Amino acid sequence: MGFLNKKPIMKTEGFHPIDLSEANVQAIFNRCLAEIEDRKTTTLATLFPPELGYEDNPDAQVLFQTDALLQNKKNIEYLYGQLKEVHDETPVRRVSFWDFSVAYSGKPWTQEEQAVLQLLYLGVNYHLLLIEPFWAKNDTSRIFKGKPVKPTLSPKDPAFPAWWEEHKAEWEAD
Repeated sequence: MGFLNKKPIMKTEGFHPIDLSEANVQAIFNRCLAEIEDRKTTTLATLFPPELGYEDNPDAQVLFQTDALLQNKKNIEYLYGQLKEVHDETPVRRVSFWDFSVAYSGKPWTQEEQAVLQLLYLGVNYHLLLIEPFWAKNDTSRIFKGKPVKPTLSPKDPAFPAWWEEHKAEWEAD
């Protein structure tokens, strides 16, 4: 009879804020992607729909695993909360594609079109409804500020510890 050499499993409970970065967006996007054969448990995200003036292009749609989207909902909302547009106090307005690449600091969190697209697709599906699909008329979308998208801070921000103490309960609540 041998001994099992197992490392203790460390459980991390509760919500853990993440920084709006290409790596974090890509990780969540890839985690939520679905396979075509998973159609029964999937959600289709259309960012540039023909109904709003774009050419019909089935390749411009992304198929997500519904359960994975719902499991990552708070993380996605938290990332959206770090956008400059969410921190801007002006009423809800139309937002251009590249406006989604600017963090609340005023600096771009990415200059990669792919990263912006991944963030946008994560927010446009009907389970999260963080943004509207784009309109061809002016190539803009709209973020749903307040609820569900509330301003958040990056864990790398020096003001984060004090801000997190004040807002921690609302993010850790189920």
